[in-house]
Amino acid sequence: MSLQTIRNVVLLFSNPSWSDGHSNPSTILRNITALSSQIAYSEDLLGNITTLSTTSVSTANGVIQGLLYVPDLPEHDPCRDLAGTYIPPNVTRQVNLPTTNYNLIALAPWINSSCTQSFLASARLDPIRGMLVYLPDGDASQPPDVDDEAWDLGDGGVWKTTNRYPVYAIPGASGKEMMEQLSLYSGDLSTVPFSNQITTTYSPNPADYVRVWTELTVTTVSTTLPLWAFILIILGVIVAVIGSTSLLMHFVQSRRRAALRRRVVRGEVNLEALGIKRLIVPLDHIKTFPLFTYNYDPPLPSPASVKLPLKKGRRSSEASRDPASIRTDTRTEKNVSAINYQPACLICLEDFESRKTIIRELPCGHIYHPECIDEFLSQLSSLCPSCKASMLPPGYCPKITNSIVRREFGTRRLRSRGAIIHVDVERGRRRLSSWSSSMRKHICRVSSPKPDEAFDLQEYPRAGRPSTIGTTRDRMEDLVVPVDETNSDDGRPQWKRTALKVFPGFR
Repeated sequence: MSLQTIRNVVLLFSNPSWSDGHSNPSTILRNITALSSQIAYSEDLLGNITTLSTTSVSTANGVIQGLLYVPDLPEHDPCRDLAGTYIPPNVTRQVNLPTTNYNLIALAPWINSSCTQSFLASARLDPIRGMLVYLPDGDASQPPDVDDEAWDLGDGGVWKTTNRYPVYAIPGASGKEMMEQLSLYSGDLSTVPFSNQITTTYSPNPADYVRVWTELTVTTVSTTLPLWAFILIILGVIVAVIGSTSLLMHFVQSRRRAALRRRVVRGEVNLEALGIKRLIVPLDHIKTFPLFTYNYDPPLPSPASVKLPLKKGRRSSEASRDPASIRTDTRTEKNVSAINYQPACLICLEDFESRKTIIRELPCGHIYHPECIDEFLSQLSSLCPSCKASMLPPGYCPKITNSIVRREFGTRRLRSRGAIIHVDVERGRRRLSSWSSSMRKHICRVSSPKPDEAFDLQEYPRAGRPSTIGTTRDRMEDLVVPVDETNSDDGRPQWKRTALKVFPGFR
């Protein structure tokens, strides 16, 4: 508790008496200061007070009150002579107070550590409610702070908790004044200041007491935090947890984006083939794919066999279309197995005319009309319409977002469990039962003919073939690997998109 104000007044007490074998205790008869301030001492000390110890005592409405006195030192205590310099010989002691057990407030000068310990020990023997101390330097300013070395008694501050009463320091000038008043109000009624006026006004008993009464107004500092502080602490903890969790998730997600980016650059992941993100090939890169003149000589039918030999058509460079510049068969074994026989463009379904049609060859080995494949790769898809191989430049990687990371991770988990992935396609496209079914659907028309199903190109002219595709553009869109856009972040409600921005690891 912290002391705020000190008020000293003069009270008139009755003298205890005996009646019928019983003691009648002393009672407060008059508050002389309140009734006649001109004939009694009064003092109000506001501020300039230092709280030295806060040992709790019960208070009524924050007020500690009692008779002001100076504790007695032991008879053989060496401080008796030293204290005599600062304490008048006729000061109010406990023996000068009414015998009734009133609460007491002690007053003592802070001379040195030894004498102060003696005063504190003496006060512990009395029924005091608090103690006032002062440095006997006559200074009217506020005493030093509680941590100042002036209040060090050499016991490491143990004295602050040993006493069962609080101790407050007041200015030296105020302490000296209080000590002087205690010397004036220590005797009988005839020796106190203004004794004649008091006797004339109140007609007291000559054995009554006129003493100084002290009231200490204190404020108790509660150690319990107020409700608003608890609310702020809880909110702070929540914000800290949310912030740390969000930062951790952003860090983890950035690592995942970097890992997926490296896998895409190395060619380990094909985002469009997985149905995750639609990509297109830059037109400049498409122009780097070579152009040739389609050249195919159909084999002559053999009486000994009706099967068509697996002979690959020869093609020549567009820059040199004469028969002398026809390119020889130098393809790798991989490309030979991929395009043994390609009589028509898979996009427009028009047959290639030998030594007339200009074709563009993709890195995977499949051939198409330049106008067909250029439009397809630059506007619709980055995958070969036949084998679904990526035509993007080596090392190319689109911007990897958290949505792409989540979808790639989910697709990988489904594949690791052997689950069949179904993708809903707009405009009434059929649901795909597996990823391989999409590839088989588009390349079955141009796969190499089986030996037992050999046929002659002359028997199947282009004009006689039925077509289920209305236009070339429709055919292109049908060859595109479907990407389910409904699973992206753009299709989520606004609150989910906001939550994913804060916690990118949630799905």
